[in-house]
Amino acid sequence: MCKSSVSDCPLLLTISSLIIGAGPSGLAVAYWMAQYGINARIIDKRGTKLFRGHADGLRSRTLELFDSMGFAHRVTEEGYHAAAFMFWRPDGHGGLQRTGQQRSTIHDSSPYRMALLTQGRIERFFLDVIRGTSSLDVERGVVGESLSYDESLEKDPQAYPITVQLRTLSEEEATPAPNPGICPYQPAPDDREDLIQKRKHKVGTVETIRAKYLIGCDGAHSWTRKQLDIPFEGSHTDHIWGVMDVVPITDFPDIRWPSSIDGPHGHLLMITREGNMVRFYVPLQEDDEVVADSFDRSAVTLDMLRERVKKIMAPFYFDFKICHWWAAYQVGRRLTPTVNKGRMYLVGDAVHTHSPKIGLGMNMSIQDGFNLGWKLGLVLKGIASPTILETYASERHQLAQMVLDFDKKWASFFLRKEKQVKQELEASPEEPDDIQAAMREAFIENELFAEGHVTFYKSSPLVHKGSTAMAKNLVAGERFPAALIRNQADGQPWWTTRLLKSDGRFRILLLAGDVRLQDRQSCMSTLSKSLTELLKRFTPSEQKPDSVIEVKAIHSAPLDQVELRDFPPVVRQFDEDEGWDYTKVWSDSECFWDQQCKGNAYEIWGVDRSRGAMVVLRPDQYVGWMGELDDVAGVTEYFEGILCENKPSPVL
Repeated sequence: MCKSSVSDCPLLLTISSLIIGAGPSGLAVAYWMAQYGINARIIDKRGTKLFRGHADGLRSRTLELFDSMGFAHRVTEEGYHAAAFMFWRPDGHGGLQRTGQQRSTIHDSSPYRMALLTQGRIERFFLDVIRGTSSLDVERGVVGESLSYDESLEKDPQAYPITVQLRTLSEEEATPAPNPGICPYQPAPDDREDLIQKRKHKVGTVETIRAKYLIGCDGAHSWTRKQLDIPFEGSHTDHIWGVMDVVPITDFPDIRWPSSIDGPHGHLLMITREGNMVRFYVPLQEDDEVVADSFDRSAVTLDMLRERVKKIMAPFYFDFKICHWWAAYQVGRRLTPTVNKGRMYLVGDAVHTHSPKIGLGMNMSIQDGFNLGWKLGLVLKGIASPTILETYASERHQLAQMVLDFDKKWASFFLRKEKQVKQELEASPEEPDDIQAAMREAFIENELFAEGHVTFYKSSPLVHKGSTAMAKNLVAGERFPAALIRNQADGQPWWTTRLLKSDGRFRILLLAGDVRLQDRQSCMSTLSKSLTELLKRFTPSEQKPDSVIEVKAIHSAPLDQVELRDFPPVVRQFDEDEGWDYTKVWSDSECFWDQQCKGNAYEIWGVDRSRGAMVVLRPDQYVGWMGELDDVAGVTEYFEGILCENKPSPVL
């Protein structure tokens, strides 16, 4: 069992969950294990975290989730924020001309727009928030050696059906060789500690772990997926691209705008990044996106990428002296037919891969991990039924297929006609003006999906599609639209994305309407008694009454015409040590010192300002149920289908 001496071998350990892979998707799962206090481990074969390169695009929904986790501001401070995309093509006289601009429209429905920032910094922010709430940390330089599963134990929630052998790697084994030409790295101050390779055990140590659940977040070449013998189905015509993060020296006018050049020598995609950096996606043959079988990826050099960019950007000048990272890679559209076998799950790139052109890879992976993580945490805590884990597949797998379909359509715009036919892609127009018009149409048609503002989650125990239309602009199974509202106690405006923290709780939002009206006051008083009993049913007796389900009230009356003391105990709780809880009563009213706070949240949600509504949000801020403000029976039925009755918390 151990390749070193017997005395060096740790005893066989039992844990609730083992996460394999510490990229963004794995860290999203680990975030929830930390929030719920789960006995978990997260391992990664790399000796250190990533510092440069790899994914870099963050869509607005992902940033909303970061806001709920408490670190969106760090992305805002460090990243480049994209509001438009420039198109360039030949001018007919040997040059290039700007032919259009596509502007984003999501700024009307979110406090965030797309941000560009290296994946290494995203990992930094995840690690900091995880370390801030738990002792869970990534064990680096560790790989899985073997995996076995005892199906006979699958139905026993206290059993450990998964057995994994882990081996600690040497520094050489855990350090990927960098490509030549990359400049020395100057780490951010908060990254310096993670430059040093650390080991929990001696090199070569093999330990055996037994786990209740296993989550494979180990990328496109997933060891976990191979151990589970789950096929990776899809394209066999992998596209060969070069990518480089450089500080360009150029007279190209739009170098600080995300841009696309469709020139006579190929297509070039330029993504503006933090600092003076720009990412270039470079096709590696004249005919664009070649078939992998005829190309030696190992023969690619940084100078080859440099010369290809020079050729495509001509007659504009281009060169660089500083290269932060570059790689040549193959990308095919692939998707697993399933996301799990028993209690062993796959997440992110282990499930789906596609081209980088649509900028969704890291976003999909993070949201996969986020989706599975909170559900797994609730199950391991004994708060929710294990049946909710089935919704991970029904919600995320269909989205992965939609992303591949979108990528397939988008890719056709960058391929010549014969390539479209060969790869069975949807035919795109031949005339340049028609191509650009078609790209604009596809961009607009898919923007809300790409930004994560629509997800098409199906009916399930977690999504009650039979909800009434008291909130006309809300849809069960979709994100709760962001709005700016004011705290009743101090008048401060808050975005709901930050207010509705990702702390593991369901939330009942009492959109109480105009609480100056007598019938609204009576309704709130009655609701307080009924909902207090509901919370007691599903909250472990040793925990605070709002630890599983939190109730918040958002009324529509002017802030200065209502007093906090007018609200009932369920949203005005008192603690002998901490005093009154001022975080549960909010007003949808205008703020004179913040022009963004217009008092229009009820209009955003489509709720009558007098009548109100009741909305249940899942821990990930998606709408689970909605109904009339006094529909206690409906909201009770929703939670009865998900949560377990009050009982002591299990030992984890």
